[in-house]
Amino acid sequence: MKKKIFSLVMASVFLLASFVYAAQDVQIQGNGFIEVEGMKYFEKGQSLDSLRRMAIMDAYRAMAESIGELHVTSESTMKNFSELNDEVKLSVDKIVQGAKIVSTTRDSEGNFHAIVRLNLFGGANSIANVVIPKDHSVEAFPQPKISTISSNYTGLIVDCGGQLMSTAMLPKIKSVSGEEIYAFKYLDRNMVVGRGMVDYSDNANSGTQRAGNNPLIIQAIFVQDCDIVVSDDDADKILAANSKSNFLKNCMVVFIK
Repeated sequence: MKKKIFSLVMASVFLLASFVYAAQDVQIQGNGFIEVEGMKYFEKGQSLDSLRRMAIMDAYRAMAESIGELHVTSESTMKNFSELNDEVKLSVDKIVQGAKIVSTTRDSEGNFHAIVRLNLFGGANSIANVVIPKDHSVEAFPQPKISTISSNYTGLIVDCGGQLMSTAMLPKIKSVSGEEIYAFKYLDRNMVVGRGMVDYSDNANSGTQRAGNNPLIIQAIFVQDCDIVVSDDDADKILAANSKSNFLKNCMVVFIK
């Protein structure tokens, strides 16, 4: 009976909080997930189980509010998509309700904290499948100006050198001269929906496995919102390496924030 009541309350939380957009910039972490924290202050007379449930409810409410600020591209957020399409909004609401409870803890003052995680990619029941355009024609990658490159690279790591950057589900790598080196238009939709275009890492020592054991490492010149800009020479090097081993096609890309 308690479980049924909790489910009804959770449904009410989503009806009330659905896409009440938060002002914060929601950052994608690791291999494509976002996390938010909920909290319930300790109150005498309430059971610990009740306080824990309220912290979880607050975390789900925060997720429902925050999801609207998630960048799909540099130019668009989830809020833009939901305002244009009620079906998208309802689908996203349903997916958010399935966010995973990562942890529930109690601090030294007795307050409860809950963290919930939402994976953005992974197939039909993912945020990516809802918002990434289904009418998609794959374009060929640009041709490099240099014809050969010595090493057989397994992937690409772009080091952004601690620059302030936002994350996105569909980021781009551009050259200084404006050519798009890596973008959704070059990729298979199922590949992107299933695993995402990039992994995000906080440092070069962890979270870079996606790029394989012999990655090409490039230093970004600057960050343009959610997109990365590299030198023309490095852009050509990326394209030449990709023409040899097709790592871009397989989304073997990591951005170090």
